[in-house]
Amino acid sequence: MLTHIKRIKSLGVFDNYAAPQELKAFERFNVVYGENGSGKTTFSRLLACLQSGEHKDYPHLEFDVDTQSGPLSHGQKYVRNVRVFNSDFVEANIGRFEGPLRHILILGEENKVVAEEIKAEIATRDDRTKRVQDIAAAVTKLESERGKIFSTIAKTIGEATSGSTLRTYRKPDAETAFEKLTSPKLLSDAELETHRATVRQEQMPEVGKLNVPGIVEAGTEKTIGPVGAAHALAQRCKALTIRSALSAVISRLASHPTIAAWVEEGVGLHKVHTSETCEFCSQPLPAARLQALADHFSVEDQQLKAEIDQERAWLVNVLEALDKFTLPDRLALYSELRADYDAAVSAFLTELEAVKQRVLAIAGVLANKLMRRTEAYDVKVESDAEALKAALTSIAGVMQRHDTKTEGFEAEKIAARNAIEAHYLLTIKDQIDEVADKITTKQTEEKLLTNGGDGLPDKRSLAEITQSITQKQAQISNEHKGGEELAAYLKQFLGRTDLAFESSKDGYVVLRRGKPARRLSEGEKTAIAFLYFLVQLKDQDFDLSEGVVAIDDPISSLDSGAIYQAFSFLKVAAQDAKQLFILTHNHEFLRLVINWFQNLPGALRKQCSYAMVLCSESSEGRTARLVPLDQLLIDHATEYHYLFKVLYTFQSDGSILSCYHIPNIARKVLETFLDFHIPSKDKLYRKLEKIEFDPHKKTAILKFTNDLSHFTGKGFDPALVAETQKNTAYLLEMIKHVAPLHFAGLEALIKG
Repeated sequence: MLTHIKRIKSLGVFDNYAAPQELKAFERFNVVYGENGSGKTTFSRLLACLQSGEHKDYPHLEFDVDTQSGPLSHGQKYVRNVRVFNSDFVEANIGRFEGPLRHILILGEENKVVAEEIKAEIATRDDRTKRVQDIAAAVTKLESERGKIFSTIAKTIGEATSGSTLRTYRKPDAETAFEKLTSPKLLSDAELETHRATVRQEQMPEVGKLNVPGIVEAGTEKTIGPVGAAHALAQRCKALTIRSALSAVISRLASHPTIAAWVEEGVGLHKVHTSETCEFCSQPLPAARLQALADHFSVEDQQLKAEIDQERAWLVNVLEALDKFTLPDRLALYSELRADYDAAVSAFLTELEAVKQRVLAIAGVLANKLMRRTEAYDVKVESDAEALKAALTSIAGVMQRHDTKTEGFEAEKIAARNAIEAHYLLTIKDQIDEVADKITTKQTEEKLLTNGGDGLPDKRSLAEITQSITQKQAQISNEHKGGEELAAYLKQFLGRTDLAFESSKDGYVVLRRGKPARRLSEGEKTAIAFLYFLVQLKDQDFDLSEGVVAIDDPISSLDSGAIYQAFSFLKVAAQDAKQLFILTHNHEFLRLVINWFQNLPGALRKQCSYAMVLCSESSEGRTARLVPLDQLLIDHATEYHYLFKVLYTFQSDGSILSCYHIPNIARKVLETFLDFHIPSKDKLYRKLEKIEFDPHKKTAILKFTNDLSHFTGKGFDPALVAETQKNTAYLLEMIKHVAPLHFAGLEALIKG
């Protein structure tokens, strides 16, 4: 059942309705009272659209309704069938009364067993249909959840790959990429940061190959690098130390290498200058001494000396070459390569210095050998330059990585972006897989419910069950029975036999004296439509005990005598509904309904709800709202009590709008009061003359209730505001003066 209508928006006068706290929940039996034009029919249209979830005339309609089976909002279909009688039903089924009415299929008594089967199959079909709808809603929610996960990770990926020249990253991109994942792996923090840096980088120029200085060997055109030259120098130096020159050794010179070097240089000077005397002491040079010196400094010795001098000169070239290495600026390299480059350069500089020191040590060995040419000895000479070569290889490798990245820069960025994308998509893989498993489970269940199969109490498909229902309904339906009931009802309702129903293959035709009826009166149309609606409640497509029935003003356009007939038919036909709504503007009909509700047996009496529709005017237009029905209308048999309360509680806010309806209410109250207090056929003013009260105030009351409660053609009178408050007070004062006990009783009812 419906329990509360929490909110209505964009439905005529219910444009922005929110249920007041004091409005109690709807019950099984509900009555809604309201004046003509207050919004009752609009309210009935809301009830009429619940079964489909929408209303074609109100495309922007929104609503929130609480039911015993859960909340209901626009777009959702209510699980219960709803039948509504209102002016829309009359227009749709009667209108200008062209063409026959649709047949009403009523189950015959002889087919009760089949009817029960139909009922069970309908329950199965409806339960399955609802479950399929619930599954579809759940799948939609899961797909939305999956979409949010992809949207969130797409934003993360987009931010992580900002700077990329690729497209802007969105949810569909993440979904497509996720489907293409093959064997993704999570990146380490360092790898992730490296890839992030890559997609943000700009392309840099190539640094080229490492600049290695070369040394041209004497007497050849061969160029050798300083590292190789240093190694070869060490090897040759070691070979020189183990050589000696054969000569007649002068012990003094052999014992004193420095003296030997001085003497050797002097001999050379004397030869250059052809000196016959000693340039040092100016004494003649003895021939024997010169021969001894020549024997000491033999040809072999001079050859060895020349080789040592050559190596010493070569050593200078090696040292110079070792200082000519030029390395690229670290800022010329991509940022992620600089740490490796710095480490390689640091190792290179350390090893370069070590090689230089070893070369300088070789210089000392050669100098020593130069003075000890007559000796053969073994000296340890360091020649290892592999560490320096390794450092140079590392530097060259980093430079090559830089150039390789530059050569394939766009491909490198794409690869980095793809790695980042795969990394982040992998972080949501468990979530997405879990959602996908849930969707698959739901869809498998939906497929089983739709197509049927093992695991269901009824293995048939929904289509097969629906077909079975249709076939059985056709088997047991009796369209003529509906026509017979309509004819019988119409005769009883109108009290005459000139109108009747005849069943044809296309539906029911209304006849007047045996001929198709024309120019039906509004009362006849209302009566036919209402009876047609009541008989439809027995239609095989509608289970009254499980359905919601709403009836809006069934007595519109009917004379007073038909009010009791309409109530009687309504009560008999609709009392077994799962939930019943009766809407009316007629106080007499309202009293019949309230009296029925208040005399329901036992617990049913507590399952009744009383409400009313109030419509107010504002600068923004007319607005309707549901409020509890005034207790005076519930507790008392006439509207006099209610209208008296309106006057008693009236307070003008100074606007014509707040006062406009009061003269009519005041006249009704005055007429009712005088009818009982002065029972006669006299006119109103004659009855008022017989009342003992201030004559000036009586005149004011008469003028107020007579002139301002009728159409004058003069337009709005600003004096209405002041006159209303004053004359309302006069009228209440007169009633209290003339009938104090009556006034006190009414006052007690209002305040109680």
